[in-house]
Amino acid sequence: MRGPTSAKLFGLALLLAGDIADAFYIPSMGPQSFKPGERVPLNVNRVFSEHVPLPFAYYDLPFVCKPQDIRRPWLNIGEVLRGDRIASSDYELTMGQDTECRVLCTKTLTPAANEEAGRFVEQDYLVEWIVDKLPGATVFLKHGADNSQTKQKEYEPGFKIGSYGKASGRAYLNNHVTMHVLYEKRGEGRRIVGFEVYPRSIKNTSGNCPNLKDKSIEPLLVGESKEAKVTYS
Repeated sequence: MRGPTSAKLFGLALLLAGDIADAFYIPSMGPQSFKPGERVPLNVNRVFSEHVPLPFAYYDLPFVCKPQDIRRPWLNIGEVLRGDRIASSDYELTMGQDTECRVLCTKTLTPAANEEAGRFVEQDYLVEWIVDKLPGATVFLKHGADNSQTKQKEYEPGFKIGSYGKASGRAYLNNHVTMHVLYEKRGEGRRIVGFEVYPRSIKNTSGNCPNLKDKSIEPLLVGESKEAKVTYS
């Protein structure tokens, strides 16, 4: 659907105008407005799988970047009933500003961490992050009901920790995310109306961000890597 004003995104390398996703808000207070240049908090939440009825807190994972000072907001009854485990993060998003690429941390992958990563990837666990009460979603492009050439966006909550090849038995860990945060203008403020997350597995041995335009870059193979460079754009 098209909003009353052009939708834009920040915290990534693109600008969008046009389609705005129907908002699905986590049970709580309503969304807020942000001024241009104002920091927008990104909270991490839980990891879950449709195949395993056992969710975990995001920071339970031994292969993710953790802030030195983790802040946990008070949860309302709706969030408690959902099993939320909301906590702060070091991801920096600023309203109206694009981010090319940033290194969040370099995470050492011990044998135990590699084993855990392989298990979570194989069991198809998904990650849930939150921006202004909106959970991050994976986007799929599908043809319309009339089978026309025009593709429409469909959303599923969360994004994959990694990918698993059943034939090869190999697991690949997603260590880079590109985030599309869509918003519309509301007077002098900006109201967030969509949060899309595009994960990617990248083997990165440099101290900098990888070349995201390189489609031939090797993925990060679980079990063969001793560290993971965690980046975002």
